[in-house]
Amino acid sequence: MTSSGLEPARSAHVSTRQGYVVVDVETTGFSPSRGDRICEIALISLNAQGETVDEWHSLVNPRRGTGAVHVHGITGAMVAGAPVIEELLDEVWQRIAGRVLVAHNASFDLRFLRHLPGSEWVTETLCTQRLAPGFIPDGRWTLAACCERAGIPLLGAHAALADARATAELLRFYLRTGVSWAEKLERAAQAPEWRPSGLPQRHPRRR
Repeated sequence: MTSSGLEPARSAHVSTRQGYVVVDVETTGFSPSRGDRICEIALISLNAQGETVDEWHSLVNPRRGTGAVHVHGITGAMVAGAPVIEELLDEVWQRIAGRVLVAHNASFDLRFLRHLPGSEWVTETLCTQRLAPGFIPDGRWTLAACCERAGIPLLGAHAALADARATAELLRFYLRTGVSWAEKLERAAQAPEWRPSGLPQRHPRRR
């Protein structure tokens, strides 16, 4: 592993389970310990080469006000009939289990994911923000700023699916340099098989 935390590219057998899952959450605030909750979540599954396997996203009823509507655009009316997060857990965890979780400013998304039942499915993680200095010129490290310097379009910022798509493109930008996170992929794939939560589940609600 290099000083930047990146593993040199190497050829290795990659199981069909191995890959990444890009996650983005929009929330009512910054602190789940103080009652803030997820009001939208998106997950994009990628194979080990960074190619998109599938996309999934949903509005989430946070059982409280949605917070900074001027930022994420999610109103109370939009989430009034949406599932609560417990009704989406099977969709969330089955996409995360066995994969490396990727997010931009991952500590923020992880703060909310680890607050949920079943968070043991989050094992290996990558933060595209922390990795950015090794791949793009110096500057601000917000998702929008990183995408601009990497030549990646970011349309509809602060919508979970749009931000997850942009983060996936940023990861692909890194992967095209030949970097590999093979050891993280291997460790994630060795996690126990996903098990349903046993809670009633609902279909996602889109914007």
